[in-house]
Amino acid sequence: MLVEISILFALVYIAFRVWRWRQANLQPYTPALARIEGGGVKRGLTPAEGAILLGRPLHITLTLVIFEMLRKGFLRQVAADPLTVEVTEAFRTQGRGLSPQARGDQRRAAAQKINSTLHHYEEPFLEIIEANPGRPVAELDLGVAVQPLVRYVAGRVGGYSLEESREYYRLIIERAPREARSDGRLTFERQKVLDRNFGWVLLGDEFAGVLDTQELSYLPLWLRPPRGSGQELGAVGFAAWAKGVMDGLAGVVAEEDVKLTLGREEDATTATLLNDITRTTFYG
Repeated sequence: MLVEISILFALVYIAFRVWRWRQANLQPYTPALARIEGGGVKRGLTPAEGAILLGRPLHITLTLVIFEMLRKGFLRQVAADPLTVEVTEAFRTQGRGLSPQARGDQRRAAAQKINSTLHHYEEPFLEIIEANPGRPVAELDLGVAVQPLVRYVAGRVGGYSLEESREYYRLIIERAPREARSDGRLTFERQKVLDRNFGWVLLGDEFAGVLDTQELSYLPLWLRPPRGSGQELGAVGFAAWAKGVMDGLAGVVAEEDVKLTLGREEDATTATLLNDITRTTFYG
């Protein structure tokens, strides 16, 4: 009996020492940072976000970002050739001693006043444009805003199926021109349809034939009265001008601006998007 008790106490003591040793040498738990691809479709992306998801060349994405901020009234077009823009007064924040957080809060409040939404990825573009008044868009260092944009999109689509989401937005892009042709029978109605699908139409390969027809030569909101005169582009139609803007932004972002140092905890979705963008932008 005494022998059995002695063995029991010895086992308990050994178990206790092993537990103490494990507690002393246990590394603190660090939650995994990487998102892995899951299932389902991520809805609600903007056209610029959709361009990132689909791996479109960066000059197309940059054009969509600038055009969307012009459409919403965050920017004003100063010149057409080369495209030059400025931040509208309500969204200017520099030189006022505001912290980055306060600048963002002020811009979001200004967006709410005009019933619009300021996306987080738009803020770096506003900062760059405001800091470089009078410089054409093609001369701005927009590369510093690319990685935050890609990371933002990756954060939104992380946990969803990339391929299912991509197919969903391919269908939206394919459907947008058909909607303009079928639902927009009258010029005014067609213009409203194009306003609603503006960015998605621009992501189509043949957007010029959708925006310029016998019935309508489309002008976006910022070029129509009262914000514009409709004559800013001269004799050039908007579709041809927009194509020229896109082409002019090719090469604005350098290859190194879309590269990240990938570690073992790097977001796999971000890496996938960056690889696709790099391939289409720099290697065709």
